[in-house]
Amino acid sequence: MPALLVSVRSPEEARAAVAGGAAVIDVKEPDRGPLGRAESEVWRAVREVVPRRVPMSVALGELVEWENQEAPGPSAFAGIDYRKLGLAGAGPNWAEAWGRLRSALGEGPAWVAVVYADWGRASAPHPDRALEVALATKCAGVLIDTWDKSQPSPVDLSWIPWVHSAQQGGLFVALAGGLDVAGIERLAPLSPDLFAVRASACAGADRLGTIETKRVARLARAVRRAQVAVKRALWVGC
Repeated sequence: MPALLVSVRSPEEARAAVAGGAAVIDVKEPDRGPLGRAESEVWRAVREVVPRRVPMSVALGELVEWENQEAPGPSAFAGIDYRKLGLAGAGPNWAEAWGRLRSALGEGPAWVAVVYADWGRASAPHPDRALEVALATKCAGVLIDTWDKSQPSPVDLSWIPWVHSAQQGGLFVALAGGLDVAGIERLAPLSPDLFAVRASACAGADRLGTIETKRVARLARAVRRAQVAVKRALWVGC
């Protein structure tokens, strides 16, 4: 059944998200893009205030941003459950480059592959190819997101077979891309494992704003309604 993931940029936001009912906490810096990488000090500070029962993921930016960056040591990922990396502008040899970076970063949190629904605009791999590589390289899950946050997400119910293929392959599916209460309700039939939000959980629905507990709680209620809808659909299908 789906649960709620909230992306935060500070320990204070993490506390607000957990209080509102977030089941997973993700750390990113929205000023740096859709998967902006926060400093590892922020990762540690957030982990310190988030109960260990609540899984935590971190965004690592885009693959192309790592060309001249030094990989953090293994201790940087202490207490983190998942890590994800965008593939915007990654080029034709992205799978090999991603593999090399994963090797350089070493053992640690499980990997979540990122699929940009607006992959053409992002110059990212086609979703089918990204899923193929995610399955072949034993990722834990896949995130469907949007690269251009100024545009509405192109995800609709035609993605149902794609989501089911990922789940049947053993991946969990997180669905993001400017989701709000209406978006969660509309896309509930996709049956993702996670609905991932930031902007709609922030003051003024501004992704650069501050997470508010009351907004997270409203989104968590929408996800619970989606859970009920999924259960009913399963019951009807029996």
